[in-house]
Amino acid sequence: MAGEWAGLVGAGIVVVACVLAIFAAQIARQSPDSQHLLQVLQGPSAQHPLGTDEVGRDVLSRVIYGSRIPLGVGSAAVVLGGAIGVALGMISGYVGRWVDAVLGRVADIQLSIPAIILAVAFLALRGGGLLSLVVVLAATGWPTYYRVVRSHVISARTGNFVTALSVIAASHWRIMFRHLIPDALPLVVVTATLDFSRAVLLEAGLSYLGLGVQPPTPDWGLMVASGQTQLAGAWWISVFPGIALVLLLLGINLFGDWLADRVGRRTRSGVLQ
Repeated sequence: MAGEWAGLVGAGIVVVACVLAIFAAQIARQSPDSQHLLQVLQGPSAQHPLGTDEVGRDVLSRVIYGSRIPLGVGSAAVVLGGAIGVALGMISGYVGRWVDAVLGRVADIQLSIPAIILAVAFLALRGGGLLSLVVVLAATGWPTYYRVVRSHVISARTGNFVTALSVIAASHWRIMFRHLIPDALPLVVVTATLDFSRAVLLEAGLSYLGLGVQPPTPDWGLMVASGQTQLAGAWWISVFPGIALVLLLLGINLFGDWLADRVGRRTRSGVLQ
C-alpha cells in the first residue's frame, strides 16, 4: 500500500510540473524576462512570492517557465534515445552472431565512460542549444534501452511462441514488430521512466556548467548557477529552482519505482512471456 501511495504522489508531482510547463503563460503572473531595476534582489513578498533576481526579474515566473526546458528536452531525449536503443537491441538480440558482438562492444565502451564526460566533450566542441542537448542526452542514454531489449529478445527468441511462429513461416519482421517489440514494451516504458530522471538531472547539470541552455532563457540549472554568487544575501534565486528540480526528480523516481515494481510482479507471475 505504501508503494501505491508513493507512486501516486510521484505521478501527481510530474503531472503538476507538466501542467505548469504547458500553461506557464496563463499561470505566471509576470513575464519571466521582464526586468525591474528598482526591484533588484527583493526577498519573497506578496508581489513577488519567491523574490526577484539580480536584475529584478520575478523568480516565481522564471521557475514556472523554467519547467519547460527539463521536461521538453528530457522527453525528446528519452524518445530519441529509446528509439535508437530499442531498434539496435532488437536487431542485436534477434540476429546475434557478429552483429550482436559489434553492437555489444560499442554499448559497453560507451557505458564505461561517464555520461557527463561525453556530454561536456560534445557540447564543448559543437556548442550549446536545445538541439545539442537533446542529441547528447539521447546519445548517452541509448545503451540502457539496448541492453534491456537485447536481453529480453534473446530470452524470448528461444521460447515456444517464437519457435511456433518460425514453423508457420512467419517473417522475421513480423516476429519482431508484431510480437517481440510489444512484448518488451512494459520493460521499455519502465526504462524510459528511469532514464527520464537521468536526462533531467544531466540537462540541469550541463546548464549549470554553462554548456546547455543559455541566458536569458529560464532554466532551473541555469538559475541555480546564476544565483550562487548571491547565496549570502539573496538565497532565494538559487534555492527555489533547486527545490523545484529536486521535487521533479523525486516525483519521477517515485513513479518509476512504482512502475518497475508493477512490471516486476507481472513478470514473476508469468504474464510477460
